[in-house]
Amino acid sequence: MRRRARHTDRLDSGPGNRHAGDVDESQQWVEFGRWLSEQREQRGLRRRDAARRAKVSESQWRDLETGRKEAIGAIRLLPNPSADVLERVAGALELPLEDVLARIGRPARPARSSAGASSGAPRPDDDGSLLGVKLRRLSERDRALVERLVDAMLEHEHEHRG
Repeated sequence: MRRRARHTDRLDSGPGNRHAGDVDESQQWVEFGRWLSEQREQRGLRRRDAARRAKVSESQWRDLETGRKEAIGAIRLLPNPSADVLERVAGALELPLEDVLARIGRPARPARSSAGASSGAPRPDDDGSLLGVKLRRLSERDRALVERLVDAMLEHEHEHRG
């Protein structure tokens, strides 16, 4: 006699799995895609323009908006964008990265793999704000220019107050 599998017998039912229980990961991606599409449309962007801003292919953006990747045979794959891609998507739509990550159940602070991140010292442009997202998209040269501009503005403000 075949025993019917109980919910707790499932491999994904452990407490550490964010997809445990009745959460359907494919549905989560579909809902994320709808939200992403709404965010893009609210900004008056075509899919092509949003993809260009994010420096991702239009097909990758489409995958994110549909919640599915290109089918291989009869198998449909779920999107699995890197933290870098999600950061660029957030920047393209001028959204806080945390909002994008929360929509797919990822932690708010993805680990950075760059050499500078190993020092443990917080970067001045890594505060999670919209400005921080935009600053991270700039080249080192442009970031230095923005920093000099801000310093000059603060000095000017200080001179007029004091």
